[in-house]
Amino acid sequence: MTDRRTFLKNMAMLGAVSALPGMKAFSQTTGNPLKVKHKPVKILPKRLEKGDVIGLVTPGSPITEEKLKNAVSKLEKMGYKTYYRPSVLSEYGYFAGTDQERADELMHMFTNDQVDAIMCVRGGYGSIRVLDLLDYDLIQKNPKIFIGYSDITALISAINERTGLVCFHGPMGISDFDGYTLKSFEHVLVNPTARYKYPYTREENTEDNPEFDFYTIRPGKAEGELIGGNLSVLASMAGSDFETDFENKIVFLEEIEEKTYRVDRMLTQLVQATNLRKAKGLVLGVFYKCSENDPPTLSLKQAIEDIVKPLNIPVAYGFPFGHIETKMTLPAGVMAKFNATKRTLKLMEEAVS
Repeated sequence: MTDRRTFLKNMAMLGAVSALPGMKAFSQTTGNPLKVKHKPVKILPKRLEKGDVIGLVTPGSPITEEKLKNAVSKLEKMGYKTYYRPSVLSEYGYFAGTDQERADELMHMFTNDQVDAIMCVRGGYGSIRVLDLLDYDLIQKNPKIFIGYSDITALISAINERTGLVCFHGPMGISDFDGYTLKSFEHVLVNPTARYKYPYTREENTEDNPEFDFYTIRPGKAEGELIGGNLSVLASMAGSDFETDFENKIVFLEEIEEKTYRVDRMLTQLVQATNLRKAKGLVLGVFYKCSENDPPTLSLKQAIEDIVKPLNIPVAYGFPFGHIETKMTLPAGVMAKFNATKRTLKLMEEAVS
């Protein structure tokens, strides 16, 4: 039988082995490698100017030639030039080309000196599959505006955390650039100011739709870096090497066409599987078409409140971003102030240089 002295000696040896250089630390509760994150220095991309070239990419689902032409037409009317490779129209099942093709297309845009900014034409599904195919060192050396939303959340989060490059959750090529969307886009990317308070607007003809209501869930104030995006995408990244770091961040979330119980499940997953509990605040957009449920059910509002209220951080719902026509452009990686009581969000620094 092993005596106490032998047992302690063996444990000390085990501890010494686990501390050797190059050895990975493991969680005592899960056995998984502990992720020690050291976020690089913040990089601001060059601001957008009229006449700049915007590279168009499709990191997720495919698009039609007609939608591509419409995107080009909109951007050119706004005063920009566009550039894309033939691969932007590729199809591989439900993807816009193979994983490698989509990764190559994105890397080409970052390393091409003739491209000033990168805009995703659409989202869909697929960005998460190219995360480990990207050269983050090259992206870091060639910083430029990268913008999209929905499925593009995976790229926004991964690029920001691995390179320090501020990325943007905002309109894509297929988006309707209504007055509010265009003003927000230009305030953040074209003519930035050191302090920018986002104005609020509610989409027309939504008065009877509670998904567009604007309300405080838990009052309070918070200050921190912005990060976030689509709820289902962030939940799908939980537990991976690309899991989003929410600690001390102001987290913005949105969703579309998920039944309330699924929103409940994904929010619960983020709370239980990530460090979302350590966030400074939650800025919730419009969870569009997430209230279409079969009885019995909780309301969307009640389900969200049940999960986020116990976090004891400021939370407000209904900011104009997400899968709706009216969109804020939100930079991931810059400091902001959030007042859930008054339902205001203010950028504390410029997001472009």
